[in-house]
Amino acid sequence: MNIVIIEDEEFAARRLERMIYEIDSEIQVVAKLESVSESVKWLKNAPHPDLIFMDIHLEDNSSFIIFSNVSICCPVVFTTATDEKSSIIFRQNNLDYLLKPICGEELKKVILKYKNLGHQNGNPIDATIFTNLK
Repeated sequence: MNIVIIEDEEFAARRLERMIYEIDSEIQVVAKLESVSESVKWLKNAPHPDLIFMDIHLEDNSSFIIFSNVSICCPVVFTTATDEKSSIIFRQNNLDYLLKPICGEELKKVILKYKNLGHQNGNPIDATIFTNLK
């Protein structure tokens, strides 16, 4: 399973990566990206991973902007500090999210869920669901 972490706080990205490897040492974190612009460039030029962990608020903009620039067909798990508006939108659209600080048990549940689904790239995520969150 290949994972990308999109997180602008270096400590949070390293912590998430470490927690992922503690859950399953065979998972590969293929990229850690810090900004919208870096993420768009990487996603346009690299094979999409099996799963993306994406912070909502990045150093250069909201991560929702990424979806306006790149078609993402793999599952995305958003990470956020309490953001009530976002969590409502996520629940309505069957998207996963984890509240920061990320709990190991919650992370394990999310990883197992997507491992059990297998690599099921489907339709691109509809960027219009994020319109009211930017």
